Amino acid sequence: MTIFQAILVAAWAGLSGNYFMDYLGFARPVVSGLVVGLILGDVKTGVIIGATIEAIFLGVFTVGAALAPDHNLAGIVGVALGITSGYGVETAVALALPVAMFGQFLMMSIVYQGNLISLHMSDGFASEGRTDAIERTYLISGLLWFIKGFIPTFLAVYYGAPLVEKFFSMLPVWLVDSFTVVGGILPAVGFALLLNVIGVSGKVWALFAAGFVLVSYLNLGMIPLAVLATVIAYIYVSLETKQEVV
Repeated sequence: MTIFQAILVAAWAGLSGNYFMDYLGFARPVVSGLVVGLILGDVKTGVIIGATIEAIFLGVFTVGAALAPDHNLAGIVGVALGITSGYGVETAVALALPVAMFGQFLMMSIVYQGNLISLHMSDGFASEGRTDAIERTYLISGLLWFIKGFIPTFLAVYYGAPLVEKFFSMLPVWLVDSFTVVGGILPAVGFALLLNVIGVSGKVWALFAAGFVLVSYLNLGMIPLAVLATVIAYIYVSLETKQEVV
């Protein structure tokens, strides 16, 4: 990876990691997979890794003061290291989880604490009726979000890939395989958390089990599976609607 590519990836982490971009969906790992893939010249791998990391965080979100792990930082760093290090998708996913926890720590210890200063300054400006000063303070406080994403991402993607390669080359084969297993399990955990949040019924669990069998044992492709799922969903909704009418 060139230093210019590292700067571009880190800049994307700084821009996409704030609340504005997150609300618009740009902070999601599946989006970052596309962007980082474009920067590094491997869109296919970027999208695959980004979508896999996305599955981990489907049911994880911030509620009030309960700050969730940083899915944005995890997606960007995971995709970048996955592409540049040459190791598998599952390994990149396994590395993404500690990055998410580190990003959560930076949010709580630096960004949120620093924004308290801007908040109290805005309170003072509000008491004086200085709306222009409130707007400037609001925009300046966004610098902490940018720094939180830019600096750790640049250090990780520019210096991290060689370290990851050396690290994995020193590990025994069975331990590297364990990273692959863990990386394969994490997306399933993400789906389980999502299903737990939305409170699915036994009927829906049965459909998920059927989809798992079709993909894992019958090697059904994603397109025919999507078509089949659409048909089943249509029939399911139609039957539920008829029952409500009766």
